[in-house]
Amino acid sequence: MSNTTLLVIVLVAVAVVAVLLVAFFVYRRRRGQRQQQERQEQARQEYGSEYERLVEERGSEEEAERELRERRDKVEGEVRPLSEESRKRYDERWQRVERTFVDDPGSSLDEADRVVEEILVERNFPTDSRQEASEGVGAMHPGVVEDFREAQRIHQSATGSQGEADLEEMRLAIQRYRSVYERLTER
Repeated sequence: MSNTTLLVIVLVAVAVVAVLLVAFFVYRRRRGQRQQQERQEQARQEYGSEYERLVEERGSEEEAERELRERRDKVEGEVRPLSEESRKRYDERWQRVERTFVDDPGSSLDEADRVVEEILVERNFPTDSRQEASEGVGAMHPGVVEDFREAQRIHQSATGSQGEADLEEMRLAIQRYRSVYERLTER
């Protein structure tokens, strides 16, 4: 075998190995990207708007996902179910909230806020601040956390020094509190 033939064989072998290495790394990179996209899609489905809000706030999908998982793990270990007695008691109070809305929307809204707050306390959600409460709700019930935040915002607006919430906003807050209430009391 001549030196030229040997050189051609070596060059072809090096080229084949190089192409195989490039193909392998491209495959691994695409596979990693696909797995990352699947994890992010799963996080979007699992945490809903709370995931999107945190991605925007933190600037990183990985950080948002990690934080939400940490929150859920922390809250899940602490939250307790409601007893049937408590559920019935809250059902009666919630019916009063809805019955009194027409005659006294402000009081009805105050009571809706209190009922939800008391359920959170009884179930052992973190409640030291509004933000901590909404983070706890978002970790366990991401489908209603926006309702919770908006109901709290309207309630605060209605009871603030300006009393700025109008009747329609208070009705919306009651509806949003109801969705949170239903989620927190479901069996």
